[in-house]
Amino acid sequence: MKKVLLLTVVAALFLAAGAMPSPVPAEPQIALLDSHNTRVFMGKHYPECGTTNKPYYLGADEYQRYFRGWQWVLDKEGLPYRIIVDDDVTAAGLADFNLLILSNDASLSDDQTKAIQKWVIAGGRLLATFGSGYKSLASDPRQIDGLKAQEGGTFGLHQLWHDPVGKIFSTLWIDSGVDVNITRYEGPTEDLKGKLINNVLGYGAEANLLIQRPISHKDVLAFLVIDNPDWKSTTPAIIATKQSKGLVVYFAFAPEYIVYKELEYYHFHPAQLPEDWTALPADWPSCDDTQNWSGRSADLRTLMVGTLNYLLNN
Repeated sequence: MKKVLLLTVVAALFLAAGAMPSPVPAEPQIALLDSHNTRVFMGKHYPECGTTNKPYYLGADEYQRYFRGWQWVLDKEGLPYRIIVDDDVTAAGLADFNLLILSNDASLSDDQTKAIQKWVIAGGRLLATFGSGYKSLASDPRQIDGLKAQEGGTFGLHQLWHDPVGKIFSTLWIDSGVDVNITRYEGPTEDLKGKLINNVLGYGAEANLLIQRPISHKDVLAFLVIDNPDWKSTTPAIIATKQSKGLVVYFAFAPEYIVYKELEYYHFHPAQLPEDWTALPADWPSCDDTQNWSGRSADLRTLMVGTLNYLLNN
């Protein structure tokens, strides 16, 4: 009784002063990697804005279209997170987090790969997209970009979603704009149930070709829709796997990229910015490709948020 009375008096004093104590902010459970290694990788693959016959890329800053897409969604959902850098991808650096987001972080060192693998096996939650972890930092003159491909077996990070090939095989050469067919509505895809036409999640960009799996595969929740009559393989698009105490969700595509492209579109057409959206921050790069991206990311954002909730709550 005395304790209740004391708390009431304290509350009354704060009210009399016109304020209540602010709640202690939640410690971020989510780590989002802002990788200099990826920036260097992108600089080897993409031209600057306004150059060549494809003038809509951002050069080395192309990588920002990926991790910033996740950053914007996390901010919009009010989910606490911390942006980490390459030097933080160690056993000690990951120990404070429950969930790590790798947003097309194509080039990781062997030490980074091993640290992530061990962290996942010990109970970490990993969300990886597109080309994450398929390239090493080691040099290989036989590769176009001079970087060694991560080896399969037990070495490459992609082994966590059971893709032992160890190279990025892009859909670009067979279909430049693929979509995604949801085959099971559970876990990461559950929130999409009843929202799609013919179970097709619109994407319309490049994806990563993984080894073929049967439609009934227990870990695969979706497959790529490839508009090419010569392509017969059932190619995974969304994989959810358990790794000892950890969980991994891998997207063979990058929904965060479409989020960023829609943000860029509103940057150049501010009158169309939806009321519930925040504008592209001034220090985030942009390059107008003249396409209309309005509304393109709605279902993809549902998938992104559903996946975050799945990994944080399981």
